Amino acid sequence: MAGVAHRAAVFLDRRRLTVIGIATLLTVASLIAAKNLQVSTKLEALMPEGAASVLTLNNALEKAGSFASIQVVIEGEDKHAIKSALFILEAVVRPLPWSESVQYFEDISILEQHKLLQLDVGELEKVEMAVEQKMLVATADTFEKNTGIPIRITLTGERASVSSDGKPNDSLHSSLSETIETKRLFASQNGRAQALVIWPKPGHEGLSEAKLMIADVANIIQALDLNAPQDGLRVGIAGRISNKVTQYDAVLRDVSVGLGSSIGLIMLLLAAHYRRVSALMLIMLPLLCGIVWTLGLTALAIGGLNLITIFLALILFGLGIDFGIHNMSRYSEARSGGLSHIEALTLIIGHTGKASLCAALTTSLGFLSLLFTEFRAFREFGFIAGSGVLLILLAMYTVFPALLSLLQGRMRWQPTSRAKASRKTYWLAGRNKSFPTVIAALLIVIAAGMLAFGIEFERNFRNIQADKSPDQQWATAVSKSIFRGGHDRAVLVVGTLEEVEAIETYFKNYVAQDTETPTISKIVSLRNFIPNPTVQAERLEVINRMWETLGEGGPLPDDLADKTQYLQIDELKPDELPPAMRRVFIGNEDKPGYLMYIYNSVSMDDAYLARQFYEDAAAFTVNGTTYFPASEAFIFVEMLALMKSDAVRAVVLVLVVTTAMIFAFTRSTIGTIQILTPTLAGLTITLAVMALVDLRLSIINMVILPSLIGISVDNGIHIFERFRNTGEHIAEVMATTGRAATITTLTTLVGFGGLVSASMGGLRSMGYLALIGFSICLVMTWLLLPALLQLRRPSNTDGHITSRKAKPV
Repeated sequence: MAGVAHRAAVFLDRRRLTVIGIATLLTVASLIAAKNLQVSTKLEALMPEGAASVLTLNNALEKAGSFASIQVVIEGEDKHAIKSALFILEAVVRPLPWSESVQYFEDISILEQHKLLQLDVGELEKVEMAVEQKMLVATADTFEKNTGIPIRITLTGERASVSSDGKPNDSLHSSLSETIETKRLFASQNGRAQALVIWPKPGHEGLSEAKLMIADVANIIQALDLNAPQDGLRVGIAGRISNKVTQYDAVLRDVSVGLGSSIGLIMLLLAAHYRRVSALMLIMLPLLCGIVWTLGLTALAIGGLNLITIFLALILFGLGIDFGIHNMSRYSEARSGGLSHIEALTLIIGHTGKASLCAALTTSLGFLSLLFTEFRAFREFGFIAGSGVLLILLAMYTVFPALLSLLQGRMRWQPTSRAKASRKTYWLAGRNKSFPTVIAALLIVIAAGMLAFGIEFERNFRNIQADKSPDQQWATAVSKSIFRGGHDRAVLVVGTLEEVEAIETYFKNYVAQDTETPTISKIVSLRNFIPNPTVQAERLEVINRMWETLGEGGPLPDDLADKTQYLQIDELKPDELPPAMRRVFIGNEDKPGYLMYIYNSVSMDDAYLARQFYEDAAAFTVNGTTYFPASEAFIFVEMLALMKSDAVRAVVLVLVVTTAMIFAFTRSTIGTIQILTPTLAGLTITLAVMALVDLRLSIINMVILPSLIGISVDNGIHIFERFRNTGEHIAEVMATTGRAATITTLTTLVGFGGLVSASMGGLRSMGYLALIGFSICLVMTWLLLPALLQLRRPSNTDGHITSRKAKPV
């Protein structure tokens, strides 16, 4: 092994420029590939490709085109100013290339003309009687005008009675007495707020298109100066598309700020520790190369990032910097101890590299084991993290030695006394009372294990999203006051209108029976506006009869003179509806079928309530056919259930693979237990603290847990390897490798700790969990691991017990 390490050191030293050149080309190529990475904020991007809820949603999207719109909301006291602003906005937005439909009102003229079709036959017969009564009253008025004799005609059943005193019976049904409407504004009940709804063309569902559309609308609002104080109007943008862009911008901003601040703080920490600018370059450049290579591989293998994997740059930064810190610390120690550059390089490749390889393989295979889970987010996370750790290891043992060979001539080393540093600063590990420490840790872990069962999953999806700005909160609130039906609904694609009727009947009966946990408020479909042909024929018979009555002659009442259009109608068909309504209820007319909407009466932000709605509406059978409505809320419910079930499988897989790799490295059951026990203890105590402080697991912060395992095991392997093979006292090991382990953990802790100020709730929880978890694991590394190692000193790679008095390498 020593010969191989020496030859590798000599090769990397001589070929340093070649190695750096190849690494540079790989980095540039990876950057080019990474430019094509797409970031998805959709929930369905986290689910398995064949998930029923995802397939159903995609099918519904093909038919509906899109469920999302852009809503420009305007609020003010001057209704004329609001109307003028909406008119101008519509005229400017309509020609945009991505705009399919722009409107601030609904064209309801066809529905208004056919509104008598909404009355059943019994109600229509009452209207018919009222019309006849009106005509008789008009006849009486004409008779009085011509003769001067006042009479009253009353229609009772099929008989008419006449009297000479009394007043006309004005009981005509309001369906014919109301003012004729041709449009209905999108307005709040008090009329102070109105909205312009913009539907994009098909093919504009992506995030990049959404950002372009929101930017276009925002620029138009700014160019028209609609928020000018003198006009007294307040204008904002709401809707799902706006929310999607807001969430993406928040995530990108948080990750960018978090990564930037983390790098800055970590560099300060490393500068304070090593007191060399060259040390920063040697650690950071190979790390960045490995991360960029990983992003390039991700672009080629997966093509994009999701809500979880977008944070992997931070996670890989924390996992990968360990290799650089251990290398730099061991090299600095060796050079300060009088070794030459090649000798020191041989040492970090042969000894530190061996431990790093084991740690990397253990962590990487642990992550890659997530490929065997069903949750797509876990699978992609496992692939990217697992391959990323290996690529960073490759960079740390090729680029790092090459850079070191390039810079070592400018670096000066002062001889230091390691024993003095150990006694002065790291006395804790040396004076550790092993048995009492292990017993105390065991009791704490048992108590923590009992508390850990109280940990909960985050039920409210809004708690992991980004906080909205005051303007966004205002726009959302105004939108809800205008569109009071809400947007949380399930959509269903059915083949025929007969199926629509059958499903409506099913839910009418279901809602009537579901009194314990009612979650369905209403069903909306074409049948709310267009009765079936048989029903229409029955109602048209009465309507036509009324028209014939008016056509038989006699004076026409004044208040019916402009209402005859209500009676001059034929059967109403779906293709006669205005375009906006056809878009909602028919969708893409090139594809057969109709769209139905199931509105929920409970909040979809709460996973418990969303689960109840899911159980009521996610699948049902009518006339032997099973239907599967689509909803993002249903995806969230299925995702949470899958995440809970896969979380246990993921932890078991990671621990099994980690245990197997540690055993392969140590070739000792005792050694495996010594390395793994502090990690498991730290993880258990972390979960207990989460339960105590009500820090809930979510789809975002769960990725910290395998990172805790990886970094803690990494530190344990390095300390174990140094202790086993050098014969040093545990205090000396902790003074050198233990100190490096502390720096690696602190850099990771600082990196994630910056997320506690993120605007996104999921990132904040990730930051808090990192602060708690890495701190606890560091304490376990310093207290429990030395105690375990001193209880039973491991044998070296040759199977012999190393002397405690042996000279350090």
